[in-house]
Amino acid sequence: MSYMVLARRWRPQRFSDLIGQDVVVRTLQNSLKNNQMAHAYLLSGIRGTGKTTIARLLAMVVNCQQPDHGEPCGQCTPCTSIATGSNLDVQEMDAASHTGVDDIREILDGVRYPPSTLQYKVYIIDEAHMLSKSAFNALLKTLEEPPARVLFLLATTEAEKLPITVRSRCQRFDLRRLGSDEISHYLAQVLGEEKVAYEAEALHAIAHAADGSVRDALSLTERVLAYGGDTLSSEHVRHALGLVGPDIIRRLSDAVLCGNAQAAIDALRDASGGGHAPRSILLGMSELWHDLACMMVDADLLQHEPGEVARAWLTDRLNCWDTQALDLRYQVLIQGLRDLMLVDERQAANMLLIRLCSLNGISPPRRMPELDLSAPTRQQENPVQDSPRAESRPVEPLIQAVATDKHQPDAQASPAIPAAASLPAKAETEPELTTTQQPAAYASWEEAVEAYGKVRAGVAALLEHVLCLGFGDKVRLALDTHQERAIVAAERMSFAEWLGREIHWEPKADQQGESLSAQRARQAEARQQQLEKSAEDDPHVQALKQAFDAKIEAVRAPGAAGTDEGDDIPLEEEVS
Repeated sequence: MSYMVLARRWRPQRFSDLIGQDVVVRTLQNSLKNNQMAHAYLLSGIRGTGKTTIARLLAMVVNCQQPDHGEPCGQCTPCTSIATGSNLDVQEMDAASHTGVDDIREILDGVRYPPSTLQYKVYIIDEAHMLSKSAFNALLKTLEEPPARVLFLLATTEAEKLPITVRSRCQRFDLRRLGSDEISHYLAQVLGEEKVAYEAEALHAIAHAADGSVRDALSLTERVLAYGGDTLSSEHVRHALGLVGPDIIRRLSDAVLCGNAQAAIDALRDASGGGHAPRSILLGMSELWHDLACMMVDADLLQHEPGEVARAWLTDRLNCWDTQALDLRYQVLIQGLRDLMLVDERQAANMLLIRLCSLNGISPPRRMPELDLSAPTRQQENPVQDSPRAESRPVEPLIQAVATDKHQPDAQASPAIPAAASLPAKAETEPELTTTQQPAAYASWEEAVEAYGKVRAGVAALLEHVLCLGFGDKVRLALDTHQERAIVAAERMSFAEWLGREIHWEPKADQQGESLSAQRARQAEARQQQLEKSAEDDPHVQALKQAFDAKIEAVRAPGAAGTDEGDDIPLEEEVS
C-alpha cells in the first residue's frame, strides 16, 4: 500500500520532534556531548509515548557522521540506512515473537564481532518483558560487560516484569504519560500541517480518549477523519469513537442533583439506546464530578481546559453542591460501578441511580438548578431513534429535598415519600416532618431547640451543642469546624424559616459561653456534688460507715436507675 498512516508519517525524526519527554531527551543528549554513554538503556512507559522512537534516534545519533548538538543529521549514509532499517549493524528484535533462548544466542554470537560499517553495533529489543527466564539468564553476562562499540536498548511497557538483575545492569528511563492539553496542542499542529479543519472540543475529546498515548491519538484522529471527511468536529468524534455526549452526561448529573429518579433513568435509557454501555455512561458522570470537585478546590487541577459551554455549566453548579455532598455521591457511584459485574448491568445501573437520587434526603444540595427534566429532547442527544414505549404516569423521586417555598401554602407541600410506596404501619403514625409551621414566640434558646426537636430531632440534637451568643429578633450562633460541616446550608435555611428570625452563623473561634449540652452537664454535675455532700453529712450514713467500716461508692437521686418510683427516701447510697 502506498498510503502511510498518520502515526508513521509523523514519527519523530529528531529528538526535538518528541513531545513530553524533555527530561529523557536532555539526559541522553548531555551524555552524548560529554562522551558518557552507558552500554545498556531500559526505556519503559505506556504504549505510544516514544520508546522505540527514542531507541532508533539514539542508534542514529551515536553513528551519525555530522551530529548537530546531540541531534542526528538525517542526511548521512548511517542515518538514512538506519532510518530505512537496512543497516545490519543495527538489529531490532521483537521479543514478543522471539522469546526463547535461541533468539538471544543469535544476538550473542554477533556481539563478539565489531561493527562493519558503523561506529557502534546497536541491538534494540522491543517488548523486552516477553523474554523467557532462560533468555534473560543467557543475556545477563553480556549485558553486564558487553564488548566495546556495542549498545543495548531495551524497550518495555512493563518494566517490573524484567528480572531485577537485568534492570540493575541498565540505565533506566521512565517515559511519562502525556497530558490531554499536550496531546491536543500536538494534534492541532499536525492537523494544521495536514490542512484539516477542526474544533477545539473535538481535539480535547480525542486527547482524553487517547489516555496519554500520542500514537493512539493519531490513530483515533485518522479514524474520525475517515468517518467525517476533511473536517474534525465534536459530533464526528462522538459518533466515530462511540463516546457519550457531554450534554447527556450533564443532564444525568442534574437529574441526580434534583433527586429525580425518573429523569435520571430516562437519561440513561436514551444514552443506552444509542449503543452506549451503562458502565461507560456512569464513568462519564464520575469524570464530570471529578472536574466539578477540582473546580471547587482549584481550577488549575483540571487535567484539560474545558470548553466554553462546559466551563459555564461547571461554574453554575459550584453553587449547587458542597464538597461533602459531592464526595458522598462520588463514593456511592464508585462503589456501584464495582457492583455492576455482579448482576445485569442495566438493572444495576438503574438501582444505582435510584440510590444516588435518594441521597437528597440525608445530604441535600445547597441549591436546585432551574431545569426542566420532565420532558427531555432525546432527538438532540441521540441520533438513533428509540423504540416506542407505552406512556406511563410520572414517578415521584423516592426522597425529595426538604427545601420548600416559604410562600407556598402548607396544603400544597409535596410529601417526602410518595403515596405509592409501601411502608410499615408505624411510619404512617409518625408526624410529618415539615419546616413550614407558623413561627412561635420562644422566650429562650432552650425553648426553641426543644420545640424544634419535635420537627427535626437530628438537627435539634446538633443545635444543643451550638453556642448561642444572642437570642432576640436576631439570633447569633457560633459553630466549630465539625458543626459547620454537619449542619449544611439547607438545614440552616430550614431552621431559620421555622424560627421566623434572622440567624447569623459565625465561626466559634475564641467565643466564650456555654451551649445547652454544656449547661446541662454542668448542672447535672452540681446536683451530683450536692447529693454526695448530703450523703456525707447524713448522720445515719455516718453511723453505718462507722459501724461497718464502710465507704460510700455511689449516690443516686430519687427516681434514678436502681430506685423504685414509690420510695420515699431522699437519696440512695451504695455502702460497701
